[in-house]
This record gives sequence, C-alpha cells and structure tokens, in this order.
Amino acid sequence: MPAGTHEYYESHQKLPFIGMQRQQQLQQAKVLVIGAGGLGCPCLQYLAGCGIGHINIVDFDSVDVSNLHRQILYNLHDVGKPKATTAVEKLSAYNPYISVTAHQLFVDETNVMSLIQSNDIIVDCTDNFQVRYLINDACVLSDKPLVYGAIHKNEGHVTVFNHHQSPTLRCLFPESDMNNSIQSCADMGAYNITTGIIGLMMANEVIKIILQHPDVAASKLIQMDVLTGNLQQIGYKSSTGGRQKSIERFQSSETIEISPALFSEKMKGDEIFSLIDVREDDERLIFNIGGIHLPLQQFLQQSIPQISSTETIIIYCESGERSLYAAKYLKQKGVAKVYSLQGGIKLWKQFRKY
Repeated sequence: MPAGTHEYYESHQKLPFIGMQRQQQLQQAKVLVIGAGGLGCPCLQYLAGCGIGHINIVDFDSVDVSNLHRQILYNLHDVGKPKATTAVEKLSAYNPYISVTAHQLFVDETNVMSLIQSNDIIVDCTDNFQVRYLINDACVLSDKPLVYGAIHKNEGHVTVFNHHQSPTLRCLFPESDMNNSIQSCADMGAYNITTGIIGLMMANEVIKIILQHPDVAASKLIQMDVLTGNLQQIGYKSSTGGRQKSIERFQSSETIEISPALFSEKMKGDEIFSLIDVREDDERLIFNIGGIHLPLQQFLQQSIPQISSTETIIIYCESGERSLYAAKYLKQKGVAKVYSLQGGIKLWKQFRKY
C-alpha cells in the first residue's frame, strides 16, 4: 500500500477480523455506489474511511439546500454543484489513499451494464423503484452482489441480493403495480438519523462481503425502527421466475422509455406527438411541460381515446414511475408508439440545466 496508509489505518488493522492482510483486500476492492444522497453520503464516507481502494459514484442530481440536513458530505457552499463530483472532492480530501471517480449521469438501460461490469460490489442508494429493479436485473445478469437499503420516515431496512446466487430484489419484492404510488424522501420527508444508520449498515455489508464474513445479510432482511430501537431479521427465499425475469429484461430490444435528451430533440423537430401528464393537480400547478392532464387513476379508468397508428404518445409524471406504468398499460391496449419520459419532471429539470 502507498506510504502513509499504515498510520491512516492503524486502529483499523488492530482489529482481529481485519488486520493488515484484510486491509489490503479492502484496498484492492472496487465498489460502485449508485446515489450520493441520504443513504449514499454516510455509506460513502465510511467506505472511504475503511479504505475501499476504488470507489465509483453515480448520481445525476445537484446539491439542494433541502438535502443538507441528511446528506452529510455537502454544505451550503456546495448548493447547486453536482453531487457526484462534489462527493469525490470531499472523499478524496478525507482519505487521499484511495481512488474515487464520479459518473454524473442517470442510470438507464443504455449504461447500467457498462457501469457495473468493472466493479466487485454494487450498492443501491437510490430512491426510484424503476431504477432499483434495473440495477437488480443488471446485477443478476452480471452475477454481482447488490447491497440494498431503503428508508421510510423512522424505519429502514438492509439486505444483500445475488450474493453467491442468493435471492434477488424480485424475490423479496415482486415488481408491483403499486410502486407508482410510493413517494420519495423529498416528497414524504426523511429523518436524518434513519438515513445515517441505514447508510452505515449498508457500508458494513460491503465490508463483510469483501472480507468474506460468514454473516452477510443475504437471504435475510434486517429491519430497524430507530425511534424504538427494535431490530429484527426476516428470512426470504428465491422465487420461481424472479431471476429469469431479470435476465429476460436484457434480451428484449424494445424500449418503452425516452430519455430527456431524445425527448428534447423531438420537441425541436417536426414530429407530431401527444403529451400526457399523469400527475396530480397540485404537481401540475407547480411545474409542467404542457400536454393533456389526466391523473393516473383517471387515465386508467377512462376509455382509451382513438389514437392514430402513426401518432407518438409521450407520458410524463414526477419521477418516471407512474408514467411508465401508464405507458405499459397503453401498450397492452394495442397502442404501438408510446413512451414514458425517463426520470420524469425531476430528471427533465436536471437535464435542462446543462
């Protein structure tokens, strides 16, 4: 290891389950952390402190004042800066003996495989259900262990998917039509103690995988209520078809999502298309990009309008989850050219900044 690292990791190496040899294993490891927000910040800081030698960070967002109470890598001077590059700057100063790389982009089917292929362990710190399933499916196809964590107010849970062929996300949480109604932390609020604890527990699972510890949280969900201190473990098993569904995802060339960049090109061009906003009234009042307004439940309950076989339909919502469900619904009804705006209004706003 580089000169100076012995002193940096001196206390760490005194631990019998680490020592100098296992510290070198940590130094050689390559970890991809997707999401540098509430879960990603504490996870990243402790992975860096532990001496993970190669950390890759993926995040498309920029720092907002509302992030600061829980996203501990940033401060007021960082507002408006990209999270990924800012996190690299902070972690490199925190531990100069590791390599940290930023990938400032939104994870989608066009880039997920190239992002994960050169890493040993993938860590999902996102809060978007469609992206979570995409990451899971890519890890199944690439046979990569996936450390997963999520929070809901004062509760959180952690598990590890696809570790030595252990169950996957689809085994624990079959992809549900209800995913479109689940709010993000930005919408429902986030307790910073919860994000801190769960983020650290995720970092701990990464360390255990690298050190080949026998008690990795594979096939078991660790749940915690940070207000009561209640902690429980729930076992789960592989489901029939879950792993196969992940593999089949990448065997199909058809896409039902349109990126902000391609959508922008369509808006500039001469192509005729219809735009449908499936958000609620209050969301549309705050910001919209035009089109017909049909909240999702109304969209699903009313009769499908007559749509030309040559017409393109583009549906959008706040994060891309409700619109994806609506697009799939139209596909099932026989509409050929229908797309969901990837990442929704949140990603569209971010794209328009650059």
